[in-house]
Amino acid sequence: PTNFVDKILKGEKVTTIREDKHNRWKVGRKIHFATGVRTGNQKQFAQGECTEIETIEIEYGKEWVINEWIDTVRVFINDYCLNYEEIKELVKNDGFESVKDFFDWFNKGFKGKIIHFKV
Repeated sequence: PTNFVDKILKGEKVTTIREDKHNRWKVGRKIHFATGVRTGNQKQFAQGECTEIETIEIEYGKEWVINEWIDTVRVFINDYCLNYEEIKELVKNDGFESVKDFFDWFNKGFKGKIIHFKV
């Protein structure tokens, strides 16, 4: 949904967000960018390197504001809560067209890592 191939090749997408349950990603690790992963149509289109790792948490909740409950979402990077301008930068770096598109994709609580890379 992010047209990631072109954005990676043009240097517009410089991060990817992954769950990373097994602590797989490390600075210096090679990245083989591919489409069709885990299918018979896998094709590598670039190679890069992991340059930085950050933790990310997306937290959905409700907050009592002016006599009513409102839905909230907070994004934390390395335990720091991002403001809206910082969320827009995160969204752009990860290749999404809009904040709405980002939260449509990450539409529930999430814990993982931001993998920064260079191609």
